[in-house]
Amino acid sequence: MNNLKLNKFERYYETTANSPFKKREIVSYTLGGVGDSILSGIVSTFFMIFATAVLKISPITVGTILLITKFIDAFCDPTVGVLMDNTRTKYGKLRPYILLGGLFWAGMTAILFINPGFTSESLKIAYVFIVYTLWGIGFSLFDVPYWSMSAIITTDSEKRNSIVSLTRSATTIGALIVSLTGGLLVSYFADLPYSGQGYSYVGWIFSLLAAISFVVLFFVSKERVKPQTEKIRFKNIITILRINKPLQAYIISQFLQVLTMVTQALTSYYAIYNLGSISLMSFIMVPIMIGFLLTPVIMPKLLKRIELTKLFLYSAIGSLIVGVIYYVVGYDNLTFVFIISIFSGLFMSMSMTLSTLYVVDSIDYAEWKTGYRAEGLMFATQSLTAKIMSALSSFLTGALLTVVGFNNSAATQSSAALNGIFFMFALGAGISALLGSVPLLMCKYKGQARLTILEEVRKKRQDTVSESKIIS
Repeated sequence: MNNLKLNKFERYYETTANSPFKKREIVSYTLGGVGDSILSGIVSTFFMIFATAVLKISPITVGTILLITKFIDAFCDPTVGVLMDNTRTKYGKLRPYILLGGLFWAGMTAILFINPGFTSESLKIAYVFIVYTLWGIGFSLFDVPYWSMSAIITTDSEKRNSIVSLTRSATTIGALIVSLTGGLLVSYFADLPYSGQGYSYVGWIFSLLAAISFVVLFFVSKERVKPQTEKIRFKNIITILRINKPLQAYIISQFLQVLTMVTQALTSYYAIYNLGSISLMSFIMVPIMIGFLLTPVIMPKLLKRIELTKLFLYSAIGSLIVGVIYYVVGYDNLTFVFIISIFSGLFMSMSMTLSTLYVVDSIDYAEWKTGYRAEGLMFATQSLTAKIMSALSSFLTGALLTVVGFNNSAATQSSAALNGIFFMFALGAGISALLGSVPLLMCKYKGQARLTILEEVRKKRQDTVSESKIIS
């Protein structure tokens, strides 16, 4: 039976290895990214305020819950990564996780926005704790294989840069959908039964849309780079992570960029309390997403002229300058807010895209050093890092709101609370990106050294293919 499964697995890659990457695959991969960002976006944008305003849990308690649950379910990421790298099915090694993991994740998102109606504080905390932990596991089961797909679509570094850049920016469409319609839908459904002031209906609708996108991605997508015959064992994990300097630099960089996630978590608070209405989230997010959508147009051209780590530094400096201007001028003039937000979105998107490309580069580095590509393990590390950052940002968001004097029972906030929210919203991403550029610049995997390694890996793959043809 095992040999039969392995033969089907081998035939799958024999069929897909030389097949052209078609436009419909780009569409399906982008659509999967939209679903990914919809689920991530609705939770990062609305769950904190749902928990504080509807469930009536204090901000610092919610932040602590999210911190603990993230650390707990984060341990499943390397497990998922190893399972993926060792999976051998007739559908490939990633696509089964994309389908089943994606549907589970969508279901947990819908449940997360249900108000159980508990009057006991302890029961509310237990409910959030359990469901959010399961939500994090679902996140791993989909997000790790999804981004791993970007490394096995093609081994051409320039094409890969363009695909990752396009996909990273295209995932902002999901965030744009949440931003454009989320606040309006919350207001529209607010008075309906079981609405959780509108948040529950929005959670259910977006979860269904994401589930549909995951099903489409499963049926249309293809895996083209066949994994090595020998399966990765847990003892290989330590070796791969220990010698992978680019991956280590990425992890440190991401932790230093945690304030970017705090900024995102504060978006709904900024719209409601600083600008005056949750419906103005659209006014904030539309220009930010315009900046995100400019990235695939600008990024490939810049990467041909500027080395990746240097470009990261330049985008960080640009983000900080924009943030300072934003904070000095203020938010009274909405036209200015709209224009400055375009530049904020552009520089934020550049940092996120370049970080993803750096993870993909670390896969090539691992192959050069050990012979193992281990896409699942690498992107599991990315997911693990994102979860820990999300946990820290949730805690920091709750702590920040507490420090500045935010009152979750008040319709209006003090000037100190408003100024604290605005300061972090305007400057958080720029400060984070500048700090995050340091470990990337210090890593030696850049410039000519990187190009030399990529060329050696390419030649090794060609030699392996030639030997296989001779043997067969």
